[in-house]
Amino acid sequence: MTRLTTILRFGACGCALALSVAAQRAPLPLDAAIILAATEQKEWPYLAFPALLDRGDEILVSFKRARSHAQDPGAALELVRLDPATGRAGARRTLAQLDGHIMQMGEWVRFPNGDIANYIDAQVPGSPTTRAGLRVVRSTDGGRTFGPVERVGPIDGVEYGYAFDAVSEGRTTWMLVMTFANLPGGKPAPNARPPAGSVDVIRTEDHGRTWRFVRNLSREFGDVPINESAFIRHGAGWLVTTRGYDSRERLHLTDADFRLVRQTDLTALHPFITSHVGRPRLFARDGQAYLLGRNVAEKGKPMQLALFRLDVSTLTAATHVVLDNAEHAPVSDGYYAVPWFRGQAAGTVMHVVTYKGVDRRPPDLVHLAFRWDDVK
Repeated sequence: MTRLTTILRFGACGCALALSVAAQRAPLPLDAAIILAATEQKEWPYLAFPALLDRGDEILVSFKRARSHAQDPGAALELVRLDPATGRAGARRTLAQLDGHIMQMGEWVRFPNGDIANYIDAQVPGSPTTRAGLRVVRSTDGGRTFGPVERVGPIDGVEYGYAFDAVSEGRTTWMLVMTFANLPGGKPAPNARPPAGSVDVIRTEDHGRTWRFVRNLSREFGDVPINESAFIRHGAGWLVTTRGYDSRERLHLTDADFRLVRQTDLTALHPFITSHVGRPRLFARDGQAYLLGRNVAEKGKPMQLALFRLDVSTLTAATHVVLDNAEHAPVSDGYYAVPWFRGQAAGTVMHVVTYKGVDRRPPDLVHLAFRWDDVK
């Protein structure tokens, strides 16, 4: 399926400008298989929110094993090791679990010294959702074993609740994290949904032992009400995407210190992005930037898993590829997704791990694979 869409916007001269032409495609996957099935989990059947780290000989995937999307104390963060060529599951273990707590989301960080850590969105029951402060588990042997669950604690007087993404270069690691009003140093951000606060950048030069505040991105981007975010290096600066509580997906270009250079609203620019992109992920390949995540391309239709190639010169989406649910099946929960790659040149394969639940049934962990030439 291919559909071309021309987006018109008006420049300072008042004349119409064609900012992008997006080709909508839905290529057939090489593989679409269940990694772990909800029906096989008995007491804790809800499998969701995967995050991955590529170790070369295996893929580490953390995921929530629980009873529901949220508000389910006792929910654990689990680890499954995947074969990088096939996506099939190998060894599995519990990575983090605390009595009375909910291990909601985990985010991997690989530090410059080789340590691997998973930063966990720990919660306790409450209305609204109550953050308990970031927890972390660490491996000092390249991911073969992991230590106990530890509390990160305040960073320059602020305790964060949710980690989104991290980049390591040289001796430095940067991470995107979110404040919450119920945690020390947190306060509601303008226009955000309480008790959510700001999305901040923090950095470390000692492999996550200590962190320092860099910038409040919510304020820097114009007091936008943002939460889940991702970033990659672009030239000397950064490319950032943010999911808004106002149902907008945005792109932001910054300098090296995360000061805004320019930004766009993808939801306003593109009719095939009708809201935010769920748990957006950015990655770069072959000199291009890509956005992966949950998307609703047509209002009133079910969610889909989408891949967008970005035109960084205009901060727009140049292509729109539907990786799953082109048929509009009643997917009720899913599509937080992360990719890895194997092969070279025309033989390159893009692998994706995601989660997917249909008709309000507990979701499975799913593996998808595509010829990179079919989706890039």
